[in-house]
Amino acid sequence: MVEKNGCAVILAAGTSSRMGEAKQLLQIGERPLLQHVIDNVSHHPFQSILVVLGHEAHAIEKELHYDSDRVTILYNSNYQEGQSTSFLTAVHSISSKVKHAVFFLGDQPFICAETVNAMIDLGYRKAGESADPFVIRPMFDQKPGHPVFWGNVKEMDFSSLTGDSGGKNIMESVRREFVHVNDENILFDIDTREDYERALEKVVET
Repeated sequence: MVEKNGCAVILAAGTSSRMGEAKQLLQIGERPLLQHVIDNVSHHPFQSILVVLGHEAHAIEKELHYDSDRVTILYNSNYQEGQSTSFLTAVHSISSKVKHAVFFLGDQPFICAETVNAMIDLGYRKAGESADPFVIRPMFDQKPGHPVFWGNVKEMDFSSLTGDSGGKNIMESVRREFVHVNDENILFDIDTREDYERALEKVVET
C-alpha cells in the first residue's frame, strides 16, 4: 500500500506582460481567474496547496478566498527572473513529509477533475514501483500539457533550474510517463486578450 502523501502547487507569480494587466484577477463568470484554479484544485484530496504569487502579490491575495488550513500563499520576490524562481520557491517550501507534488499553472482554469484524478492514480501506482524520482504529464492530441505530477519530488536535483524554463530541464533528466486524457484544456492557458475572450466563451458554452 503506497502512502498517499502529496501536495498541490499553483504557479501564479507572473507579470502578465502579454495581457497588460494582472490576469490572475480577470473575471471569468463570477470569480477571478486564479480563484477558479484554487477552487478546482481544492476539490482534490491534497494534504496542502501552495500558491506562489509574485507580481502584484498583495493586491491579488486580497481578492482570493480559501481555506487557510489547507492553502498557503508563498511570495516569490524574484518572479521577474522567470518561472523557475517560482518553481524553486514552491519546492523549498514543500514539507519534508510530502513525497509527491502536482504543479498547476495559475492561468489554466478549466482542467477537468477526471484529468487530475487519472494523473494522481497513475502517480501513486508508479510510486509503488520505485523510490526514484519521476514525472507524469497529461497528453491530448499527442501534445503534453499541464498539470504535472512530480513523484518522489524530494529526491530530485533542482540545482540546474534557471530563467523561464520552469521544470522542463528536470523533466528530461528523470523517468517520464504520459497519461492520455480527453481534455483539451491541458493545453489552454490564458496569456493574451484573445485567450481571455476564448475563456469567456467557454464559460458561456458550459
